[in-house]
Parts: sequence; structure tokens; C-alpha cells
Amino acid sequence: MDIHKRILELCRERNWTLYKLAHEAGISEATVYGWFNENHFTPSRNSIEDICRAFEISVSAFYNDMDLDQLTPQQIELLTLFEKVPNAKKSVVLDLVRSLVD
Repeated sequence: MDIHKRILELCRERNWTLYKLAHEAGISEATVYGWFNENHFTPSRNSIEDICRAFEISVSAFYNDMDLDQLTPQQIELLTLFEKVPNAKKSVVLDLVRSLVD
């Protein structure tokens, strides 16, 4: 399962439209529909986090039902370790990773 199919699956489970997802996640409708139209854009990391908050699931739960062969071993390890970080310190970890990307 890819990211797009996972998002649609979560919407179906909750009986949400893409419009409702956009509203609940605080993402513009154009952005959400851009993931599924002919452009087939991939949601950004921040969008995935917003989606997870809207669905009230963790990022690792989002990826849990996806084909793990689409994730590298390092990505799987990172998600697994991140879930073990206390909630109060997760923003520190995210800030560190963001600083490494910049």
C-alpha cells in the first residue's frame, strides 16, 4: 500500500471525504486534491503529521499497514525509535531532524 492508498483507506474507515480530511487536518483543499488528481503529488512530511493528528493516530501507525518494503530499514528504525521518545521531547527530536535537513 502506498501513501495515497493509506490516506484513502483511513478516510473510508472514518467515512470522511477528502474535503473533510483537508478541513480536519488544516490543509488546503487544493493541496489534498493535488495528491489525488493527475499531478499525483506526494504529501510532505508536515502534511503527513497533520493528517495523523486529524486521524488521531501516530506517524508509525500511519505507516504500520503500508508495505514495509517501501520504507528503508533506517526509516523503519527512525519511526520505531521516535514512538519511544516521550511526548514532551518529541518536538526536540523533530527540531533536531529539521535542523539537519536545512
